[in-house]
Amino acid sequence: MDTNYQQISWTCMNKYVGITTTDGQSHDGFIAHVDQDYVTLAIPTNEMVHGMPAQNSTYRQFGFHPGFFPRRRFIHRRIPFGAIAALFLLPFFI
Repeated sequence: MDTNYQQISWTCMNKYVGITTTDGQSHDGFIAHVDQDYVTLAIPTNEMVHGMPAQNSTYRQFGFHPGFFPRRRFIHRRIPFGAIAALFLLPFFI
């Protein structure tokens, strides 16, 4: 079965997805960029800006303003379309 992962990636742009590669690795993140040969995922990490750990006690210093969340870092990972075995949408909750 020939699946066009480039087209699927374009339709899922900026959405939270899971990708399984042909070597058995799993990645999840937001699709940040799609080009001719690669899809780039922005994978959230537990680090916040300035390297502070994302723990509940850390959130106190930012205050509790409605709609305000501390900014987290993202790791970008490029995955070639030829290495993708499965691409699927995942639920994302704040």
